[in-house]
Amino acid sequence: MNYGSSKSVRAYGVLVVSFALVMPIAFVMNLISEGAEGETDDVLRIGFLAKVDSMNPNIGLVDAAYIFYGLVYDTPHCLDEDLNIIGNLCTDWYVDEDYEPYGSAWIMEFTDNAKWHDGERLTADDVVFTFNLNCQNYVTMWAYQPYAYYMNYSEKIDDYTVRVHYFDRATEDPMPAAYARMICIPILPEHMLKEWSPTDIAFDWEGVFHGYDPPIVGTGPFMASEDIYEEFLDGNILTFERNPYYHWQMDKEGNPEIHFDRLEMHFFNDATAMAIALENGDIDVAQFPPHEYHTIKGKVESGQLRDVVAHNSPKCTQYWSEANFNMNNAGPNPSRLDPVIRRALTMATDLEHINSNYYLGYGEPGTTMIPPVNEEWHYEPTEEELYEYDLVAAAALLEAGGYRYTPESPDVRVCTADSYAVQQNLIDEGTPLSYHVGVRQEAPEEKDIVMFLQNEWAKIGVDIYFDIMTEAALGTLTYGYMYDITVWYWSADIDPMYMLFCQSWVSWGGWSDNKYYNPAYEENFTLSVQEFDVEKRREYVHNCQRIHYNDAVYIILNYVDQTYAWRTDTFTGWGDWEAHPGRSVDNFWTGNPLYFDLVPGEAKSTDVPWPAVIAGVVVVSAAIAATVFLRRRRAKGQRTETRDKGPLGE
Repeated sequence: MNYGSSKSVRAYGVLVVSFALVMPIAFVMNLISEGAEGETDDVLRIGFLAKVDSMNPNIGLVDAAYIFYGLVYDTPHCLDEDLNIIGNLCTDWYVDEDYEPYGSAWIMEFTDNAKWHDGERLTADDVVFTFNLNCQNYVTMWAYQPYAYYMNYSEKIDDYTVRVHYFDRATEDPMPAAYARMICIPILPEHMLKEWSPTDIAFDWEGVFHGYDPPIVGTGPFMASEDIYEEFLDGNILTFERNPYYHWQMDKEGNPEIHFDRLEMHFFNDATAMAIALENGDIDVAQFPPHEYHTIKGKVESGQLRDVVAHNSPKCTQYWSEANFNMNNAGPNPSRLDPVIRRALTMATDLEHINSNYYLGYGEPGTTMIPPVNEEWHYEPTEEELYEYDLVAAAALLEAGGYRYTPESPDVRVCTADSYAVQQNLIDEGTPLSYHVGVRQEAPEEKDIVMFLQNEWAKIGVDIYFDIMTEAALGTLTYGYMYDITVWYWSADIDPMYMLFCQSWVSWGGWSDNKYYNPAYEENFTLSVQEFDVEKRREYVHNCQRIHYNDAVYIILNYVDQTYAWRTDTFTGWGDWEAHPGRSVDNFWTGNPLYFDLVPGEAKSTDVPWPAVIAGVVVVSAAIAATVFLRRRRAKGQRTETRDKGPLGE
């Protein structure tokens, strides 16, 4: 036996065990310390598939951008959890009866508790600056045209009171504005932008003030992080800090406040990756396309996915998808301007099949352009008015309209001399009924819908071919009025003026996505803007929807449900989104009530990685046991060596 070698082994073992003892204890204490620090760093993480297209609130188009604006900016009005119009910056608003005609001037009183994120106080000067910027530069400042079109000017009465005057933009005569009960223009900081030109603000401003802290100056419940611009360019995440001085804490009953420290918008390239992030707890809530949502819901119902709620119900934004016909005499095939063609294609569209197979029942077949979730203003066509799915009748309509098969085109109908399209010089005789369709890649179900329509419409002799593009690119195509058909969508305010405006000729070159025009529609729209009697106004609103539906300008494919999933272990207080649709993340009108009710859950509030802590404790315990074992073995060895030695030694 080499005693020196055995001693080296024991010394090495003691060194290893001592190192093992020290490191796990330090590791465990560090984890617990980090967890304790994390208790005041609660983060709400929301997943998105469509990225914010601009941080400038005057440029963005996608819904994610409007959610972004609603976090950092305030508007005069917003919606509560039951979609009632309430004040945000406004504390009161009413008609100024000193001006004729009645309703042509409104008084708006504003809170004196709102501060810009840079510490400056918001006053009536900011409101007047923002309103006049929009209404007096109407073409340039296109983003909030539905509110600004009938605004003439606004004036300051005192530091927190503004008078807004409304007029007929064509005649410049004062005009009542019943819709003025809800104005959702984000109020901008005059002290930061007053030296800028309207063109700079509307088109060139990136939405941030470089070199300033914070880089975005709003009054909303969240403040942009100092790295927000770099995050935007990177495209993966946007970070916001809670505004500790938000005015609702002083203005609203119960002094509502936000109970978490940061909000993060996370962006994903596909729905599967976003679903994995939700399951792993990397995000807390997200809205999913129908198929991915259906998978998540199945996992939740089977118990495979715990601590997650899957919820679907009508969207508070009144979102719907559509096949949108370009009404401008331009684009690849203007024969679509014949209402016979549009009506035939509407009759050849099986909305029930689309709802069941592509939205998986998470929605409702569409009809008119104000959805049923807006019960006060929705119009449902009568049985006589409704376009029923009927391929035979659709084909007969085209045949009678002069669109027929020929020996040269046995599968696709062509425009003949008997057709409206040829008689109106819209297209040459012999032109086939073939149309280009634009589809956005962010809604994968819409590609499947177009492929279904391609097959269905071929049965009545109409051909379509399609391109898939980003939502931003499709928006450029749509608002350039050089397309045949786009699969597009709308979200709208709870007041009907917003949506009806977008199909009026007054929105051409701005919010109109198709240049639709019908004199009867225009007459009823104008009356709906001016009428204060709710019942009479509803009649005009219903007439607009009836006329628009009959003209088959949109095939409204579906009133699409919100299909959200959220974690219940990281946050509580989600509430009932079906009973109270304004609680949804979709509520982008600023002051979303959901954010004031969410409370970090047990998993979010501790943030201590207990599995790692337990593993560390096991290592420590094992190290202690090993040390005791070595010490006992060494003592035993010493005793044995003493006994084995004789008077002469070994």
